[in-house]
Order: sequence, then C-alpha cells, then structure tokens
Amino acid sequence: MSARIETETPPAETNGPLLARISEPQFDAVDFLNDLLPPLSLSSQTHAQKTTRSGQIQSASTDSLALLSSLNTVNIRASSDLSSLTDEIIRSGNRLAYEVEILRGDVSGLHELLTDSLREDIGHFVRDAVDGVDSAGGSERLLSKNEPDFMRQLRLLGKVKARLEAVITIFGEAMKWPMPPSELSVASSLISVSAPELGIQSTQEDDKARDVLKGIRTEITEALNSEGGGYAGWEAAAQRVEEYRQLASLWKGTGEEKARTKFVDTLAKAVEDRRKVLESRGASRNVRADGSPRSSSTMGRSTKASNEGGAVGLFRNLQRLKDDLYLE
Repeated sequence: MSARIETETPPAETNGPLLARISEPQFDAVDFLNDLLPPLSLSSQTHAQKTTRSGQIQSASTDSLALLSSLNTVNIRASSDLSSLTDEIIRSGNRLAYEVEILRGDVSGLHELLTDSLREDIGHFVRDAVDGVDSAGGSERLLSKNEPDFMRQLRLLGKVKARLEAVITIFGEAMKWPMPPSELSVASSLISVSAPELGIQSTQEDDKARDVLKGIRTEITEALNSEGGGYAGWEAAAQRVEEYRQLASLWKGTGEEKARTKFVDTLAKAVEDRRKVLESRGASRNVRADGSPRSSSTMGRSTKASNEGGAVGLFRNLQRLKDDLYLE
C-alpha cells in the first residue's frame, strides 16, 4: 500500500530529556517529582531558619510551576502527535477498504472467468477433472505431482478470495456495532483527562449507538424467548453472544476493548440466568415425576399390607376354631 505512517521522533528540544524520562517503562511519578523538586524540611526551626525555609518554599513553588508548564507542553505535543497519527490511521483505513474492495472485484471477476468461460479449456489440461464436489480419490489425483502449477495457484487464489470475503464480512459486522462516545471517554487515558465536552454531533452519535446496543439486547431477548423459551432459544442466544464476543476481539488492545467486553458480559449474564432458570425447571419436573410413582407405590404397599393382614387374621381364626373342635 502506498500510504505509510511516519513515526520519526521530533528533534531534541528543551523538553526532550523530560519526555524521554516520562516514556521510560519503569517510570515512577513519585521518584520523578522527588528528583526534580528541591527537598523541604518542615521540622521545628529557629527564626533564622524559618526565613531560609520560606525562601526554599518560594524556590520550590517556582520550580513546580516551571515543571507543570513543561509537562503541559509535553502533554499538548503528545496529544497533537496522537491526533495526527489517529487521523492518518483513519485515512489509511478508508484507503485500505477501497483497495480491498477493488481486489475483491478483481478476484470475483477472475473466479467467474475460470468457472464459466475457461472451464472447458482448463478441463483439457487437467487429467481426470472432477465436476462439482471433489471426492477423496479425485482430490488425491488433483494433488498429485503431475498437476500443473497454475492449478495450485488458482486454488490458492480461491482460498485468498474466501478469506478476503470473510474479513470483509467481519469488518462489515463490526461497523454495524458502534459504541457510545460517552462510555468510551470514561476509560482512563492521557487524552480522556483533557477530552472536550460532547457536542451536538457527538450527542447524536451517542444516541444512535445506544439505539444499536438496545437493538442487540432486544435481539438476544427475542432469541431467548423463541421456541417457547426453551433450550432451543437459549442455544441460539448463546451462539449469538459468542459471535459478539469473537467480534469484540477485533478491538483487543484498544480503548474500546473494555467497554465492548463489558457489554458482551451483560449479554452473557442474561443468557446464563436463563440457563439456570431452565435447569431449575427441569429439576422441579424431575422431582414431581419421581414423587408420583413413589406415592402410588406407597399406596400399593399399604393396600397389600392391609390385604395380607386380613388374610393372616382369617387363617389365625380358622386355626383357633380347629383347636376348639379338637378340644371338644
């Protein structure tokens, strides 16, 4: 691609050492301030020492103001550089999308040319050409050593086309999922500290993004309530939430990662709550189903016991009557 982002460091100036020290990976704000500001002794002192201490405080105040001015200059310069780099990335992204679209059109045209116009001609050069879906034996023959190199290149080009279409589809879905600028500005970063207030245009974008998020929540809710609110609807909603989670991975390492992950977690929580409800319903049904046979079996055993008790009593009475007859 012709576009290239310039990342050369600016020439060393007055604030160069200060910026270099702030940019260190092991930067510590406390040690940084202790090294640049003069030390102060606030213990009990004599009158003469108090006069000296007031001079030290005035000197420390002057040094602090100078340090704040330098830090403000560094902050403004860094914000300007970051804004210019962001604008360049946005412009390069649009140019990349345009070039990808052109490449997609070229690949589509080549695919149509190879599958329609030149299909018969290619068949003359390929041994045992297979129409439609290749079988296992046909695939082995096409992958044999006697296969021409241009066929391998054509298959590779087909894979590239499929991959490009998948990438375009993913980024198309990502563009349909905006985030409210008000939620993104909450993230702790250098720019968010001095970020300007939301204007009319930003407020409109915020409202549109919230409408999109509301539509996504409605989509998940409708999926959960589909199929009578059973496991089929829950599986559809869980699959959709997983798709959004994979889509959120596109913003990994950016300022939008935290907000998008939090939104997906809220959707996943709703799906998990529905799963727990379905499991509790299934458990209660099993308990009721197990209770009915148990009660019927208990009644059967009691009836059988009563019947057996009556039979035993009858035999005992007959035995007693027999004994009485023998005695007489």
